[in-house]
Amino acid sequence: MSKENGMTKPVIGVICCRKQVEGYDVQSVNELYLNAVRDAGALPLLLPAGADAQELKQLLTMLDGVLLTGSHSNVAPHRYAATHDEPKTDESRDALSFTLIDHCIEQNIPLLGICRGFQEMNVALGGTLHPKVHETDGFMDHRESQSPDFNEKYAYVHTVKISSNGSFAHWLGSQEDIEVNSLHGQGVNQLAPRLTKEAEAPDGLVEAFSLKGHPYFIGVQWHPEWQSRQRIFSRILFDRFIIAASERRSLLNGNRFNWSKNCATA
Repeated sequence: MSKENGMTKPVIGVICCRKQVEGYDVQSVNELYLNAVRDAGALPLLLPAGADAQELKQLLTMLDGVLLTGSHSNVAPHRYAATHDEPKTDESRDALSFTLIDHCIEQNIPLLGICRGFQEMNVALGGTLHPKVHETDGFMDHRESQSPDFNEKYAYVHTVKISSNGSFAHWLGSQEDIEVNSLHGQGVNQLAPRLTKEAEAPDGLVEAFSLKGHPYFIGVQWHPEWQSRQRIFSRILFDRFIIAASERRSLLNGNRFNWSKNCATA
């Protein structure tokens, strides 16, 4: 086990995407997410899309938190009763994500969702998505810059207004808005009933939410993994996430839950 200052680091499961690269089936995750987890003081553990029930059962016993990353693929429309054609899907990732979300709720496992992960969390709890926000009346274009310069691609492009009744307001005190980047084509249409809106864009699009009563169940539409230690609120998001995971690890005192129940992938 990796240790820091004599203490065992919390283990964060980071979901992978399944895709084809030059004819090969590969599992992939952007290293920005892994670096953000490490830099916040935790140990990332890759969770392969398509993991079977037995594999998932064993993996879950090792985790103190789960990170659902962004992706170039989108949630399959049938997951939220939509019928539009969606060419960029990853059904293996969907199945794993939805199973992980269920377990994180049932077992109070800290969960952070970013971009696609944020959208998965909303759909898993009964919400819906806009397939193309930029083609929806009343909304601006939230898609990323096509610049090859990542400093431009991940640059702040708009503010989000912080809701007064959520966790973010508690963390930030009197601060009413923060600046964020924007790299997404889809977005929340109907927010799941159980979720609390934490922030919204100037056009009213939901940009962050939480689940009340859960130790840490946070989703954000933007990408805090970019320069996660340099940007103040990104650091807050990851630090709070890893603190919650550390507290869970300490509470379990080295004993892992029995995950034998309901571990079949969705």
